[in-house]
Amino acid sequence: MTVPIFTLTTDFGTREGYVGAMKGRILSQVPGAQIVDISHDIPAQDVRTAAWTIRRASAQFPPGSIHIVVVDPGVGSARAALLVRHAGQWYVGPDNGVLSLCWLENQPEAVYRLHRKTDWWQSHQSFDGLSLFAPAACCLAAGMPVEQLGVRQIQYQCIEIPQPHFSAGTLIGEILHFDHFGNGITNIRLDKLRAFAETPFSIRCVSVTYALADHYAEGQSGQAIAIINSDGLLELCCFGKSAQECFGLRRGELVMVQEMPRQK
Repeated sequence: MTVPIFTLTTDFGTREGYVGAMKGRILSQVPGAQIVDISHDIPAQDVRTAAWTIRRASAQFPPGSIHIVVVDPGVGSARAALLVRHAGQWYVGPDNGVLSLCWLENQPEAVYRLHRKTDWWQSHQSFDGLSLFAPAACCLAAGMPVEQLGVRQIQYQCIEIPQPHFSAGTLIGEILHFDHFGNGITNIRLDKLRAFAETPFSIRCVSVTYALADHYAEGQSGQAIAIINSDGLLELCCFGKSAQECFGLRRGELVMVQEMPRQK
């Protein structure tokens, strides 16, 4: 058996041993497993940030990788637990939308609701990462038929991503989330900005105007700039500082892109 790659994405931090316990469970059931930490610094119970984190990272892994995502405010409740196949990879996690951004453009190949009362499941009401998600991933890696792990499910929770729109010639988007540096990631893609290709335009958010730059270092200290990031999204920044803190930005804040008045 080829030992697959397991990845872990959680909001556990690294102090209390929760991540170590999951790794121990995986290594006990799949000796020699390759375990990659994507992140354990997700803000507590922040499903949306976790969804963006796993979306950004998982596409870079080889086929057959198994991604375990445990950011789960509903742990111990009746919420479903999912096993999903998408683009040749597997995803295991709670049915709270945390996995859904991975297939934002293309539907997953198959979605299963994990069984609970089985011989491989161990009851820990407050720690499904250890008792349910990690064992399910290990059973999958060991070749257990997926039909023994769960039942096909059509409906599942999704994170709704608002789409930018034009109103009276102004492109209106919003901030989706913030990265570790306090940069505001918006829902405005490069292709939307091409509508302004022939005219100068301004980018405004919370009464601050952002100068479009090619890279972070193009700005001066404390200057409001905007770049197109590696995900192809417009990102609001403050050179050398946190745009979130400097300009009082919040998730959901509107971002306006509009043609600048012509000089007479």
